[in-house]
Amino acid sequence: MLACVFHGPGNLKVEERPIPKPGEGEVLIKTGAASLCFSDIRVFRGEKSARQGVIQGHEAAGAVVSVGAGVRGIAVGERVAICPIMACGACYFCVRGLRNRCFNRKTLGYDADGGLAEYILIPRELVEMGHLLKVSKDLPDEMACQTEPFACALYSLETCGVGAGGSLAIVGAGPMGLIHLLLAKAMGCKTIIVSDPVPERLAVAYGLGATFTNNPRRHSLAEDVLTLTDGLGVDAVIVSVGAVAAIDSGIRALRKQGTLNIFGGCPPGSMLSLDPNLVHYNELWITGTQNANPEHYQRALAMLPMLTQAPKLITHRFPIADAPKAFDLRSSLDGLKAIIDFPS
Repeated sequence: MLACVFHGPGNLKVEERPIPKPGEGEVLIKTGAASLCFSDIRVFRGEKSARQGVIQGHEAAGAVVSVGAGVRGIAVGERVAICPIMACGACYFCVRGLRNRCFNRKTLGYDADGGLAEYILIPRELVEMGHLLKVSKDLPDEMACQTEPFACALYSLETCGVGAGGSLAIVGAGPMGLIHLLLAKAMGCKTIIVSDPVPERLAVAYGLGATFTNNPRRHSLAEDVLTLTDGLGVDAVIVSVGAVAAIDSGIRALRKQGTLNIFGGCPPGSMLSLDPNLVHYNELWITGTQNANPEHYQRALAMLPMLTQAPKLITHRFPIADAPKAFDLRSSLDGLKAIIDFPS
């Protein structure tokens, strides 16, 4: 089988690998589609670690072709999406249902072979945790493989208390910012302001239902938000890009008792200078979210067939043989979501 293998920062190779055979408790999936996350790009750039020699990719879906001894509840022929977290199930966080914070967590595409391959071997730990999610017939693989980013955005929005009738600013109109936009609209958020320096991305955001768009190179986000909200500010700000300046601008757009979520990871060594009185006197909440819990995967997967505009985020498709080109494309911030297609 062909697989996209990480050999160190800037060094990806498409290689021929043997098709794995599932052992006890394991499941083998024929990949239908996989998508790139900006976290994959950060690994490629050397900003985030992964095991050298690992098959990259943690956003994937496909069909079960073989199961190992002892597997229950998963049958050959079923289509599944993957929650790529391998949690221990026994640590402080796992027993509280927070598997994304597991002390012993491993993740497909970083620590174990992931989805950028024609076949994916699903480890026993992941199978036993119920992290293979059955996909409905009305959801194509190219959308099912995006269960992971939609789950992460859903967790992000719910952490910030975004809901019906609320107001939200999203800093960054890349794929994750736009996924937040689609979910926030589906959740009934009334006012959604999207900020990005790229006019083409702002046009996409407006077309997907943003109430207002802001180009920070032309206008202050905080000033635009305060004008639009009659001086109040927004309930929540999601910073979907890894940039300290974006965090600072987002804080100033919040209403009193508002919440800011640092969703995008920043480069190593980044430092944020913060006026503590801004937080103290305005009673602000500043948090971060990373990945999501299995329940968010289940609910995101259930929502995807209803998010009829979500396929518009897909701008590029590549065969597995050209997977490194997808990394180059996303590194240059060209386009939105890149899909790796696999023939059936």
